[in-house]
Amino acid sequence: MQEKMGHEKLRVYQFALEHAAWMHAVLVGIAPSAVVLDHWDRAAVSIIEGLANGNSRRSRADRNRFFDVAIGSALECAACLDICRCRGMITNDQMIDGKKPLQAIVRMTIGLRDAQSSCVREDQESYDAKDSDIYFAHEGLDVYKSALKLIAWFDAFTKEVKLSSSVTTQLDKSTTSLVLNIAEGNGRFSEADQMRFLDIAHTCAMQVAACLDVLVARQQVKIDQVDAGKRILARIVPLMLGLRSYLERS
Repeated sequence: MQEKMGHEKLRVYQFALEHAAWMHAVLVGIAPSAVVLDHWDRAAVSIIEGLANGNSRRSRADRNRFFDVAIGSALECAACLDICRCRGMITNDQMIDGKKPLQAIVRMTIGLRDAQSSCVREDQESYDAKDSDIYFAHEGLDVYKSALKLIAWFDAFTKEVKLSSSVTTQLDKSTTSLVLNIAEGNGRFSEADQMRFLDIAHTCAMQVAACLDVLVARQQVKIDQVDAGKRILARIVPLMLGLRSYLERS
């Protein structure tokens, strides 16, 4: 029998491999046209790499740094599932099937991260959201819910109007990154990291707003066609600024 490396003995590592395989099977049935699909693929692999790297390190700081990457990537995968569901790429059942193992992965990785000794343990650390209808804490944030509304609006908008492929890709990247950075940032342990991800999300929101304004200025779309999207953005930005102010004060 082939001898296993340390990380291969971890249940959480095997769960991560199972999620990556499940995700690949789902992606086979989806046309590779959306930015989120590449993010999802890379994040699923990043969980596996983060767990393998973290388990092989001796210093706690190094271990936790890689485990943080794994946790963040798992939250990114969960956000990708939300985006795919909003855009009708997967069913609600598929979204739930994807989130359940990701929730277990996050819980067990937090257990690895918080281990006090050099011996690895996989405690079922708490990562329960207050609302029983959601799987991760970021899903309860108003700013996250609003960002998903922007995704749904963007999907309908691009079906309604004819845009160049470059503009469509730019909007796709910015709206997708907005959602993913809110999710991953909320799962970070340090306030500095949380603010860093919020700042990236804020930049993405302003990129979307600016792009929509340019489209109107060039008369490529009518102002009433972007009005709903602009109203969602007008709610997202103050919510992010409020979160950042809270983190700065705490």
